[in-house]
Amino acid sequence: MLAPALAFVLGVIAYPLATALWFSLTSVQIGGAGHFVGLANYSFLFGLGTYGDAVRDTVVYTAGSTALKAVFGLLLAFSLARPFPGRRIVYAVLFLPFIFPADMGAVAWYYLLSNVHGGINYLIQRDVAWLGTGPLAMASLITVNVWHGTALFTVLVLAALRSVPGNLVDAAVIDGARWYQRFLRIVLPYLVPGLALAALLSVLGTFGDFVFVYLITGGGPANSTSIVGTMAFEVGLLNGDLGLASAISFSVIPVYLIGLVYLLRLVAGR
Repeated sequence: MLAPALAFVLGVIAYPLATALWFSLTSVQIGGAGHFVGLANYSFLFGLGTYGDAVRDTVVYTAGSTALKAVFGLLLAFSLARPFPGRRIVYAVLFLPFIFPADMGAVAWYYLLSNVHGGINYLIQRDVAWLGTGPLAMASLITVNVWHGTALFTVLVLAALRSVPGNLVDAAVIDGARWYQRFLRIVLPYLVPGLALAALLSVLGTFGDFVFVYLITGGGPANSTSIVGTMAFEVGLLNGDLGLASAISFSVIPVYLIGLVYLLRLVAGR
């Protein structure tokens, strides 16, 4: 009964992963088999300045996106917590970006942010190079990522809000606790598991993001928005160095292993 699932795991996940790991230990190029070089690719990679810049940009992109998604997710969850007319419609509209195909969303945002007949510049009647400078281009990417992923935080926080005991909140109101005291001491502890799970999924998804960055900025200008995923693509498929590209990809494996361990502990605890 487990054979189909096992075949899928071995063929779609395990084999490509093992192949990429072997490539990272060789000098394989597109069109050439290469030879075993051990950890030479990793040694070269960690001394490469552009790799350090890509890791820094990846951390900035991931941390900024996750923090903003947490804030907006909390605000939207509290806004949707109480029933009101049209609540289901608002909920569906807010969740639409999360299920919207990422490549289509990236193309749409590219034309909105473009300084050549871009939609946003047309609305504000100014010529702003949203994708033309490093900090502004990174801010634009973070904005797109927040647009896409805030719904996940909203859903998980809404689910966590249902577990908050109403009698405790009512008792705190009677005792004269202010709104921020009720939030910090009663509500927030119940929201922490949902927020932690959403943050972990956001970090894992954003850390390996490729579509938004490559389609909107291409890692530019001057590699100021190049992250680990786009760097691996450029080195492997554009420059043809599959060995070094595989090493770039495997260098972020510890992040995913830590996330996997946390998820397993979270599931085991429940």
